[in-house]
This record gives sequence, structure tokens and C-alpha cells, in this order.
Amino acid sequence: MASTPEYLGARNSQCTVIVDTDGTDAQTVFTAGANGARVHLISASSDDTTPSLQVKKNDGTTSCILATFELPTNSGRVSSAPAVDLLDPTTIPSIPADPGRFLTLGAGETIEVAMTSAVSASKSVHIVVDGVDY
Repeated sequence: MASTPEYLGARNSQCTVIVDTDGTDAQTVFTAGANGARVHLISASSDDTTPSLQVKKNDGTTSCILATFELPTNSGRVSSAPAVDLLDPTTIPSIPADPGRFLTLGAGETIEVAMTSAVSASKSVHIVVDGVDY
């Protein structure tokens, strides 16, 4: 048992827009603070036609794929196609399947998103990540 409890600290929210010129290079969409972080939400929306992306966790040395998602056309842009939950426990089994689900990151670790093929010209994918630093 720890002698000093760890409390969640400052909110850490980041938004990244991926466009065609980003190609398939991994984009850092979230960076944990100096003591690590707990990520509670990763959401993706797009006006492109069914873009596919990979969510990765990077420990500073190695980037590992957590899951691959295909976004519906206009996801998050029209009411008939909601934004996609990239912390879906049915797709990433290591995410707890309860309402308080989260992904824990160590100090300075990052979450990256890489498109499996470049976003179409004049289209974009928006990634929103919300968490808290320890």
C-alpha cells in the first residue's frame, strides 16, 4: 500500500486535426504529464469517406498499435453518423468495460493516430482526447 496517495491533477485535453498532407505518418494526439496520465475519452470525426486509422501507444521508444478503426462517412458531422469512440472496450480489450473506463499512460508517454491511407484532399479527421495528469 502506498504511503502517499496519488490524486488526479490537472485536466489534459488535446485536439488534433489530420489532413491529407499528413499522409500516414503517426500524429501525436495526447502527451501525458511528468507523472503520467489517465485518458478517459478519445473521439474521432471526419468528413472523408470511410477513412481508417490506427490508435497507438508510444512509450518514448516503441510505438505499439492498440486498435484499428474505420470511421463512417461524415462521422461526428451529421446526426445519423455519430463520432467514433476510440476507447471502445470491445475493440481494445485492455480497456475496462465500465462507465469509468480509462487508459493509463506513464510519464511522458503519448497516444498517436496514424491513418492507414492519406485523408482525401480538402477533407480532415478530428481527434479529441480528454484526460487528467497525475
